[in-house]
Amino acid sequence: MATIWAYIKISNKSRAEEEKKLKSLIFRIRHAKEFEATYTSNLKIRAKDWDKEAQQVRASFDIDKKKRLEFNKQVLEIKEAILSILNPLNSYDDITSKWLNEEITKIIYPGNNLPLQEEKPESLLKWVNMFVEQAPNRKDKVTGRLLVNNNVQQYKATQKHLNDFAKHKRKKDFLFKDLDQKFYDAFVEYLQGLGFTANSVGKHIRILKLMLNEATKLGFNTSTDYTAFYVFNEEVDTIYITEEELSILKEADLTSTPYLDRVRDWFLLLAWTGCRFSDLEKIGKTDIKDGFITFRQQKTNTKVTIPLHPVVSEILQKYEYKLPAPITNQRFNEYIKEVARRAKIDNKEAVTRTIGGKLQTITQPKYELISSHTGRRSFCTNMYKRGLPTLMIMSISGHKTEKSFLKYIKVKQEEHAQMMAKAWQEMYK
Repeated sequence: MATIWAYIKISNKSRAEEEKKLKSLIFRIRHAKEFEATYTSNLKIRAKDWDKEAQQVRASFDIDKKKRLEFNKQVLEIKEAILSILNPLNSYDDITSKWLNEEITKIIYPGNNLPLQEEKPESLLKWVNMFVEQAPNRKDKVTGRLLVNNNVQQYKATQKHLNDFAKHKRKKDFLFKDLDQKFYDAFVEYLQGLGFTANSVGKHIRILKLMLNEATKLGFNTSTDYTAFYVFNEEVDTIYITEEELSILKEADLTSTPYLDRVRDWFLLLAWTGCRFSDLEKIGKTDIKDGFITFRQQKTNTKVTIPLHPVVSEILQKYEYKLPAPITNQRFNEYIKEVARRAKIDNKEAVTRTIGGKLQTITQPKYELISSHTGRRSFCTNMYKRGLPTLMIMSISGHKTEKSFLKYIKVKQEEHAQMMAKAWQEMYK
């Protein structure tokens, strides 16, 4: 059952002054570690008059008894409204603060729950702002579920670069009819000037086109020039961690830094299950039967069944099958590089990619190139090198097409030659 806690948000920098001001009463709704949301009510009260422990107005001289009782009554009504919405639900997975706020408003203010007529956006940035604001309530076209936070953050990143580009061009906004080849060339040049790789530039163009497709569908935009915008997609050199390196990583002594020890364990889970980072938390939460893990992938809703590798079993036993909640992907990518550095996975790797519009080859220690996605890539590559059939590996990793799967295989030309030589020895002995 969800718990509800009403509080006043104040700044610690000027706490004494803040406590004297009328502030909105905020309701925090939480269910274990699965769900948390907030509802900012229209009830206003000074922090010094609110008893957060008793969850009611203090019996102060500044508020008479009648007003105090009425305020407390409204607090209870809001809490009851929240519970009436949440209690019938079987799962809180897809709930957002925005959706919950709308549902609460319908109950608390029944005569004022009709959607407001939004102003029709007639320019790019106005539409992008509206699109991003509504993003948490958008649903994935494949799974039908609300978008994950990572999608929303990508939209916000493109929004930021479009706003910055407008400032760079000394414009407040762009009309839809101005989104032509000239606009495209200038925006691409701007992104390249920030030192972005070709794929990063392509990602922002792809999201821009997605936003404009929606604007066109809704009738806000009638120009079709944007459909010709090219989305860069460069196949770049990426690394994988060999089985030998995974063993070195596993044996590295990280007892003095527990947070790095956890990151190392998480990475090994990715490298021996083929999971995406977004599915990491499911490994410890799903039912494990007869040595197999079965769950639906967050990104594609594909059901996968994964055999328990001995390393995975060892890690699950280490945490008594209660894995700690994963940290953010950004923080993980920062920490796993440090883990690999300490494990001395530092052989030099040459990586060629387009950066800032120019093809560049950069040589770096291998640990600097490791990220969360390296785990999944390592699983696919190592199993391929072991000679497992492609379709078998795909059934574990959840890849739906061989084309997308083969992008994960990072075996070098020399390794392919060695694999063939070994196969010949078996075939012609």
